[in-house]
Amino acid sequence: MKTAFNQLTLAVALLVLTLAGCKKDDPAAPTTIVDIASGDARFTTLVAALQKADLVTTLKGTGPFTVFAPTNDAFTKAGITDLSKITKEDLSKVLLDHVLAANVPASAVKSGEATTAGSRKIYLSKNAGGVFINGGIKVTTADLAASNGVIHVIDNVILQPTRSITDIVVANPSFKTLLSLVQQAGLATTLATGAYTVFAPTDAAFTELFKTVNPASLTTKQITDILLYHVVPGRVFSSDLANGDVQTANATGKVTIDLSSGAVVKGKNSGNSKITQTDILATNGVIHVIDKVLVP
Repeated sequence: MKTAFNQLTLAVALLVLTLAGCKKDDPAAPTTIVDIASGDARFTTLVAALQKADLVTTLKGTGPFTVFAPTNDAFTKAGITDLSKITKEDLSKVLLDHVLAANVPASAVKSGEATTAGSRKIYLSKNAGGVFINGGIKVTTADLAASNGVIHVIDNVILQPTRSITDIVVANPSFKTLLSLVQQAGLATTLATGAYTVFAPTDAAFTELFKTVNPASLTTKQITDILLYHVVPGRVFSSDLANGDVQTANATGKVTIDLSSGAVVKGKNSGNSKITQTDILATNGVIHVIDKVLVP
């Protein structure tokens, strides 16, 4: 009996020592932002990008950091499928635009401008649908806690715009009439600077208007008033839109946003204009495409 007891005691002791040894030899649980990303199959492209940009050590540092982390699918969606085609310097700039030098959980996000670790600007929006960046990039999973900050998973890559509102209008073949009127009113330079939101009517929208309004009869002032009625000072992304009136750059006019059945904007003397494309990001603002001209 005593021998059996001693054997059992020895077996238990060996088991305890074995478990203790396994625990000691196991790698530490992931803690830093880089550790968490490295252990998640969704972020293999992100981790490879961090390695190429020599940012691994930085994001393993004490921080704190908030990282908006694009998934592999997000990189593909953004057309970034071959990191070898991007220089280390350019890749570093892109990645640092996904980092805030602070620990910002989703509950602490406030709508507005934020400065990234790359010293450039991104624009955060928070509404009932969650947290958004530059209007169209959504935080799909928030608050992955790390020892040196927090990760928010996003569904696209944050890329800085390279063209002004005017440049975008010039380059888009659907905006030939809008461009002509902007030039006629002398607003091209204005819309290349400042910070604006433009509800941009397509050529088809102007064609519909000109069925009842003779464009040759419009004075420069009338054209200017109509165009400014499509401009809202500041950046208003789709994720910032809310039901109600919005003051335009036409000092005497407001447009009405109606989200009850899709995204619609109404002019004082025009009906529903559907927003057919949102959040075309410019260096000095944002464009939303509409299918009907707004009349003040």
